Amino acid sequence: METNSENDALLADVWQKIPPEDKKALISEAQSTAISAVVIFLMFGWAIAVGLKQPWYLWGSFCVIPFLFQVLSRKAWNSIKPRAIVEYTAARATATHYASWANGRELLPSLQFKGTLEREISDEVAEQESFLALDPGLAGRGPVPVWVTIFPDSVVMFSESPRGAKRELACSIFEDLSVTSEGFDDDALDQRKLVFALRGPEGVERRWTLKSPHISQLTACERKLQNSIEKRNILLEQAAQTKQTAIKSGIQAALAG
Repeated sequence: METNSENDALLADVWQKIPPEDKKALISEAQSTAISAVVIFLMFGWAIAVGLKQPWYLWGSFCVIPFLFQVLSRKAWNSIKPRAIVEYTAARATATHYASWANGRELLPSLQFKGTLEREISDEVAEQESFLALDPGLAGRGPVPVWVTIFPDSVVMFSESPRGAKRELACSIFEDLSVTSEGFDDDALDQRKLVFALRGPEGVERRWTLKSPHISQLTACERKLQNSIEKRNILLEQAAQTKQTAIKSGIQAALAG
């Protein structure tokens, strides 16, 4: 019973985090499937009415349409919704794996959506990244469809291919990560994007550009990451102050001794 309850809670959480735009698309898909079936049903009714010269077959078909549409829509929805939940659950499991790899500790995602990611690579980055041959996933790449998953202390983006998932960006909030939005003041929706900048230990800054048809998800993504980054900065400041206090206390103790 506990296992079933946990599974139900997981599936409910996955469904809740599916973007509203995707849910509307799923509803439209179910309705279009039902409409196609209704049209075929009407064609059969019309053919029978013409063949038997009984018009009431056609008029009777129109009377059945409202009930038939509801039944077929429900049947299509019962097939489409589980498929979407399975898809998002699999993507969530993959993102959790990459978040753990990036030293994430809080592995319950707060946001999950689809987007398009492009890595910007400068000449300086290309010259200094001699390890790219060992990890081609970090090389400059054109726009690729990705799954974006935001955790409380990490962010993960990965693409899919016939060979499996491929990490595009996975890092902890406690790394030197920054996020800025661009194009949100423009009327053109396709110009709105988030720019991720990650500075490595060697001082080289790597940049990624994220776009998504779900503008509300981009906005939520930026807001959540900015909040996490602010908390990170506060924790780092507190840790630095604690360290300085400890050093001063040690010096004073040494002088007193």
